[in-house]
Amino acid sequence: MVVEIKDEGGAGGAAASATANPQFLEIESKLDEIETKLEFVEGEIAQRVGRKVGRDIGILYGVVAGLMTYIIVTELLPKLLEILAH
Repeated sequence: MVVEIKDEGGAGGAAASATANPQFLEIESKLDEIETKLEFVEGEIAQRVGRKVGRDIGILYGVVAGLMTYIIVTELLPKLLEILAH
C-alpha cells in the first residue's frame, strides 16, 4: 500500500490520502482465494473426523445394548420366570 502525504500550508494543515498498489491488491486477492480453499478443506476434514467418531460411538452403543440384552435373556429372564411360576 502506498501512502501519499500532501502538505497544504495555511489553516488547512496537512492532508493524507492512501492509494493501493495494484500488485498488493493482486496478491491479496490470491491470498483470499487460497484462504477460501483452505477453509473448505478444513471443513471437509472435520466432517470426516466427525463421521468416524460418530461411527465409533454407534458401535459402542450397539455393544452395550447387545450385552444388556444378553444378560437379561440369559440371567434375569429364567430367574424371573422361575419366580412367577411359584
